[in-house]
Amino acid sequence: MCIVISVFVFGYSLVFLSRFVPHFLSVLLVFEFLTLGAILLTSSLFRGSSNCFGLYLCIIMLVCSVAEAVLGLSLLVRCSRRRGNSSTKAFRFIGL
Repeated sequence: MCIVISVFVFGYSLVFLSRFVPHFLSVLLVFEFLTLGAILLTSSLFRGSSNCFGLYLCIIMLVCSVAEAVLGLSLLVRCSRRRGNSSTKAFRFIGL
């Protein structure tokens, strides 16, 4: 059951990310759901194993997701102070 939920969260996050997302905070939220889905999938796959590799991998993924969230929010604050908005159009370097 946990595998189904984690695949659903991961897949829904990818679908939402592929659509146009207007604000940088929405992109950060989608990345958090992606990491949540990956952590749930990893924990459910390694639940039955006798070694602690799955636990260590989940802890490493949690640490990386916290660092990702902190860096993303600091980038959001810095860019909104500098440019005055948090839309993703301000972050495009190549005009498409």
